[in-house]
Amino acid sequence: MADELNKLYFEPSSRCNLECTMCFRNSWIDEGFSDMRAEVFDAALDTAPVGVKTVFFGGMGEPLIHGDILYMVKRASSTGARVELLTNGTLLTRQMSSDLIDAGLDMLWVSLDSIEAEDYEQIRQKSNFALVRRNINAFNTERRKRDNSLEWVRGGYSPGMADGYRAVELGVAFVAMKSNVRQLGKLVNFAFENNISDINVTNVSPTDEASLGECLCQRVISLGLGADGSGHPRISMPVMDNSIDDVKNGMADLYGTEFNLALVGGEMVARRRRYCKFVGEGAAFVKHDGEVSPCMALLHSGSTYLSGKKRVVWSHSFGNVGEQSLCDIWDSDEYAGFRKRNRDFEFSPCAQCGGCDYRDENIIDCFGNDKPTCGACLWSEGVLSCP
Repeated sequence: MADELNKLYFEPSSRCNLECTMCFRNSWIDEGFSDMRAEVFDAALDTAPVGVKTVFFGGMGEPLIHGDILYMVKRASSTGARVELLTNGTLLTRQMSSDLIDAGLDMLWVSLDSIEAEDYEQIRQKSNFALVRRNINAFNTERRKRDNSLEWVRGGYSPGMADGYRAVELGVAFVAMKSNVRQLGKLVNFAFENNISDINVTNVSPTDEASLGECLCQRVISLGLGADGSGHPRISMPVMDNSIDDVKNGMADLYGTEFNLALVGGEMVARRRRYCKFVGEGAAFVKHDGEVSPCMALLHSGSTYLSGKKRVVWSHSFGNVGEQSLCDIWDSDEYAGFRKRNRDFEFSPCAQCGGCDYRDENIIDCFGNDKPTCGACLWSEGVLSCP
């Protein structure tokens, strides 16, 4: 497997204008709030290994709160990489939408954990559902204006179309919880109505007692449910018309049991365990202060829960782009060694283990691995997902 940096995540800011009830930031330990300096961003982009395919602006703060975000998007786009950005949508004015598109944005992701105003505003405190809906509509308006100005026609390009044209896409990131999981079906209709091409659904990360109570995956992790080779019966199933009441009721009963699913003519529908998507797909994260981490889980220090017990996940950096080139950090023996260990996943199986004191933190495990250890990571268990 080629060990290349394919996707570079930037955290433009650790600040946010909302106070969401399920946010990671609520459990942070000794973490600060600030914006990435332009020279830090430039240093990372200018010294990145050759071949970065995607630049993603996100992290744990709100990217649009940063005063230089348009500069960052434009600079990232100028490298030829695909550029994506995740926002809570509150600052996505029509002018901002137009400017982001002009700067070269390829895909906008909007965090939207409910499509019902009352539930949305209980989850995303200090936000306003009507405002976010208007902003999504404004973004779609600007997308259409851009397409029309380039004389887009169904099925191809007109002779006057600019070379290298790429349609700007819109996606939704949805955090599933007990209080909003009933909306998943409505979310599909919402996507059709708003020209949304992609929906990324993740479980809520249990960072405190409240989010633990909202969690939908604790039993899945402890029993290995939904994973190939977990010992449960394999059911090969055709696609059915889920609008039929008996089908809906039958599927609801089925999903109340323990099984492995395969679609007829398709592959097993199984979560991939003991696998880090970030490392496996060649990603790296540049924190707002320039520290370089291998994944979302290690970007900030904070608490989480495993099997109902609180544990601490300490952040980990392999270098700072203010002091070293990103290429040198990526190629360092320490970082390269970690990626190999992670791809082989030579960590103790903390997620399924009965529990020892080692899994209370990600510092050391019972296989003798030093920090950071990944055997209890919920991302590597396939229950947390990021765009």
